[in-house]
Amino acid sequence: MLALHLANRLLFHSSNAFARFVTWVSFIGLILGVTILTVVVSVMNGFDHELRARLLSTIPHVTIDADDLNAQLAEQVPKGARVSRYFQGLGALNSRGRVYPMTLYGIDPDAENQKSLIDGLSPEVILRLKRNPNGIVMGAPLVRMLRVEQGDAVRLMTVDVSTTAVQPRILNFALEGEFSFGAETDYSLVVINLNKFASEQWRAMGDLGLQIQLPDPMLAGQLVERLQASSDGLAIASWETRYGELFQAVQLEKSMMFVLLLLVVAIAAFNIIAGQSMLVEDKRQNIAILRTMGAKPRLIRQLFFFQGAIVRLSGTTLGLVLGLCSSIFINDIMAGIEFVSGMHLLDGSFFVEIP
Repeated sequence: MLALHLANRLLFHSSNAFARFVTWVSFIGLILGVTILTVVVSVMNGFDHELRARLLSTIPHVTIDADDLNAQLAEQVPKGARVSRYFQGLGALNSRGRVYPMTLYGIDPDAENQKSLIDGLSPEVILRLKRNPNGIVMGAPLVRMLRVEQGDAVRLMTVDVSTTAVQPRILNFALEGEFSFGAETDYSLVVINLNKFASEQWRAMGDLGLQIQLPDPMLAGQLVERLQASSDGLAIASWETRYGELFQAVQLEKSMMFVLLLLVVAIAAFNIIAGQSMLVEDKRQNIAILRTMGAKPRLIRQLFFFQGAIVRLSGTTLGLVLGLCSSIFINDIMAGIEFVSGMHLLDGSFFVEIP
């Protein structure tokens, strides 16, 4: 213990102010680097989770081009999954000289699991849609832009391909309610009643079939493989077919941000090595004294390694603690920044706070 205390006094109390400055700057840089890395990764994970939750609550997880499930296919559907008829097509709304492209999403409000056909639609809205086959449900921002109220007439144009020529078709609806998912679908999705037309008419305007909503949407790909193996050439697809590239792009962005911020931490780590090297140069005479007293080179080398490890571990730990605390209170921090700067960073997005 006396030898270690003597070595500590001789080796790690530098008289070189610049060496001490480099060590402290490296230590603080490591703390800030780990803090920023933790906060950014946490926030991006939050946005990714929120994007998945909002988007996957408004689209079919698995679609089957069939009117009904046979016994063989029904066996592959896991417990807790919701199976119902659906329609999906394209249309457009015209208001005050502007055209708004829409996705038409038809549901069967008579189904037993009608309350869960689209997560976020209230039972009252679905009940009104069930009572009125000509009813339509739109996103709250779209209702405000069109300046319509419940019961008002809404005209929507779509395309009919039942004949050899493509013909426009005007559909008349009455507004029965609104929804708000906090995503792009609030501006581009309308929900209608499948009882308005027969199956042949729906097929002329888009895709008609069965949708399966899973408790865990991440299992959609596995379910599609099982269904395809049990079907006779039916067209079966999962949400990953349409939106997989979007989530892959988000994942790539997260990975790139992680690597770039990791480089900041790496620079701080190299600065710690530089500080240790300067400390060794500054303590050559003291190292010689310890060698004269019988200290082996291995012991002196381990002492410097130990000090560097203490700096790195303490810096990383403090950075993680600060990063986690900042992530927990990120909205309070952003509120303070917005108050000082006068800028609202989430303006123009679908989020009212950082997830």
